[in-house]
Amino acid sequence: MILVGQFDSPFVRRVAIALHHYGHPFERRVLSVFKDFDEMLAINPMGKVPSLILDDGETLFDSRAIIEYLDETAPAERRLAPYQQPERRRVLQIEVVGVTLAEKIYERGIEHNRRAPGTSDPIWRRRLEQQIGSTCEWLEDRLSGDWFFEEGFSRADLAVAVAMQYLERVLPMLESTVRYPRLHAHRLCCESREAFAAVRDARDEALGSGWTPET
Repeated sequence: MILVGQFDSPFVRRVAIALHHYGHPFERRVLSVFKDFDEMLAINPMGKVPSLILDDGETLFDSRAIIEYLDETAPAERRLAPYQQPERRRVLQIEVVGVTLAEKIYERGIEHNRRAPGTSDPIWRRRLEQQIGSTCEWLEDRLSGDWFFEEGFSRADLAVAVAMQYLERVLPMLESTVRYPRLHAHRLCCESREAFAAVRDARDEALGSGWTPET
């Protein structure tokens, strides 16, 4: 399989970690949605990452759809979401919130990195920061141990940990490590797992596509 995208993207990194967890060898095609946009459009009509090209040539889009496919085709003992309800619904709800958190962090980063001079809207920036803060508070209140659910590491933990690492890197002035200590400890616990260690955040790839953190 071929994973398309850069590891500075939380969406690409999340899929790569899942691939390692499920034991799938893969190659990577390092393309930026900014500097390689035309090439990206030839792979994904939305011009987004990640894309996963399967061995038979089929291409999957969107991190949630890709991980759903990987989970459904994995051996039962490796799956990261239960099949039974309401347990499955609860895991997927936290996963959706974690993915949405990453999306809001990305949108807030756009205000710093991609707007023409003088065109960034401070009201919109504050709204995004409110959404990020509200989401982190909601997640912090639902985390009491190493994992979100007593059954162990799940897709919920994967989505939230990757989003929090992304938040700490691109928006350090929001002081997430201090404001959300349980989420920070959870992220460090996740980062110690073998699959996470195999897919380190690639800051050099971010800088190469013109993405710089705020201070």
